Amino acid sequence: MQTNVFRAENRTYTRPASESPLDGLCSLSVFLFLLCSRGFPRKSRSLTMTTNDSNQKSHAEAANVSEVSSDPLSATVEYKRHPIYSPSEWLLESISSILALGLLIGIAIIFWYMDNKRLDAWNSRVSLNATISILTTACTTALMHGVSTFIGQSKWLHFKKGPRKLAHLEIFDGASRGVWGSILLLAYIPWNLATIGALVSILRLGFSPFAQQVVLIEQRNVTTPDSSATFGYAHAYSQSSFAGWATALEEAIPQDPGMQSAIYQGLYQVNTTEPFHCSGTCQWSGSYISLGFRSECKNVTEATLQAARCETRGSFTSCNMTAPNGVALQTERVWTASATTFVMNATALQDQRNPSDNLPEIARFAIWRSTADHNFNTSMENVTECSLFLTAYEYTGASANGPHISFAQRREVDFGVDNPWSVENPGRLITPVYINETIIGNMVIPRLELTYSRLSAIERFFASPSMSTSWSVGSIQNRDLGVAAALSGKTNITERFERMATAMTDYIRYGPDTQAAEGELIESVPFVSIRWGYFVVPIVTEGFAILFAVLSIINNRRSRNVPMWKSSALAVLECRHEERLGLLQTTGKDITQIDADAQKAEVRLQ
Repeated sequence: MQTNVFRAENRTYTRPASESPLDGLCSLSVFLFLLCSRGFPRKSRSLTMTTNDSNQKSHAEAANVSEVSSDPLSATVEYKRHPIYSPSEWLLESISSILALGLLIGIAIIFWYMDNKRLDAWNSRVSLNATISILTTACTTALMHGVSTFIGQSKWLHFKKGPRKLAHLEIFDGASRGVWGSILLLAYIPWNLATIGALVSILRLGFSPFAQQVVLIEQRNVTTPDSSATFGYAHAYSQSSFAGWATALEEAIPQDPGMQSAIYQGLYQVNTTEPFHCSGTCQWSGSYISLGFRSECKNVTEATLQAARCETRGSFTSCNMTAPNGVALQTERVWTASATTFVMNATALQDQRNPSDNLPEIARFAIWRSTADHNFNTSMENVTECSLFLTAYEYTGASANGPHISFAQRREVDFGVDNPWSVENPGRLITPVYINETIIGNMVIPRLELTYSRLSAIERFFASPSMSTSWSVGSIQNRDLGVAAALSGKTNITERFERMATAMTDYIRYGPDTQAAEGELIESVPFVSIRWGYFVVPIVTEGFAILFAVLSIINNRRSRNVPMWKSSALAVLECRHEERLGLLQTTGKDITQIDADAQKAEVRLQ
């Protein structure tokens, strides 16, 4: 409908083009009245009068008169509202808010999926940290698009509620653009709906750092079965038939050079590396029982010397003594010429006809030692007796790192009886000496055996001059050196025999009847550990953003008296500041019209 506008000072009269003659006469009268009143001093005001023809009625309706000067805020303009899904309303902001929420849920799903998993479970070409960084950046970008727009729209609600400082316009605009503006908004603007948006803008600074802090990459040990990780154990120490075994004497049983080497290594305290196999760090979680030996030694000096029988002939003195375990010893001394300082003797306890009588003890030893002065008088006499036993050990908690293997526990198996060993066919050199499979408590002891020929060969070696010998100082020729060099002097006999028994046991474990205990390879692997506590900041930030979005949409849909201009810079150009009236007057255009006019208009800065 076309209208005509008349202006007199600050008074405005608007007349529709189709008004009746009577309406025109009234309008003219009002115009003349306003014109004549110029000479009277009175408060300036803006008056708007409108007459219109409604519902095609022929009678005139009373004109609406609004005195802006007396109540400026009573003049309202209704702005066009579009459907909520329209781009001119909240479509884009709703999409960005939903997108931000979806991205946050996606990040949470990634955290849940990767929690307590190996890092290599993440198969993407983009690393896990990079993916989280990309998603958090996208999430905050989408989140702040909506928040910025909602803060921008909040300024129009702010100014509609009552007189505000014009400077607040710039503060709101700054808050919609960054953190510093949000801080100023919290400091200078009374708390309102935009306060939530300012808080979101500030919390957004911690969104990405805290999301990154959720992921902790830590090294953990991972075990994988590895057939190449092995160490030895043995349930047997057997010997097959040898040439002439049916008629051979025990002294003709072939010796095992590996066992002899192990005996010497133990007595001479030679350190060797156990020949296990492990390509890095390994462990064996099982329990393994292996055939072996143990020794017992004790000092019997007083009892032995008290029973000694010595005989002197001129300058020659000989003494015969027997240790409590029955092993005989003999010493000799020649005045100012020579004296015995070391004697070791061994006795084999097994009998081919009935080898189980003395088991599990297989050999006994007696060692006599003394110190000679310059006249070859002996003093500091010491006698030690030892015994070697057949036994078995249980190995648990085996682990290896590099060239060394260790066991959490290595303990002797308790069979519950003094002699659990039996002989299958006494009298035969290759008959087995064995223990049948036994269950003791929760432990299953497998069948353990060794052939009598192996056992007898060990005993014969101990009784031979290679082991049992004596050593004298002075003018005398020592023919059988034996192990005098390893055990004479102040050597700890008990410790050396324990080392000998251990070396013999280790040889059986890796000897001709060895079995491989397969273990697990331990690898240090990066794992993902999710620390959910740090994820509270992103969740709270997103929660406030969603709340701000919902409240902003509801508040702006309630009334058509507030323009839907959001953060548009063009919208400010449609406002006119009436300083005298303290008003921001608008044209009543919605953002669609403003954008359309801006597309057509050309301006130049002057």
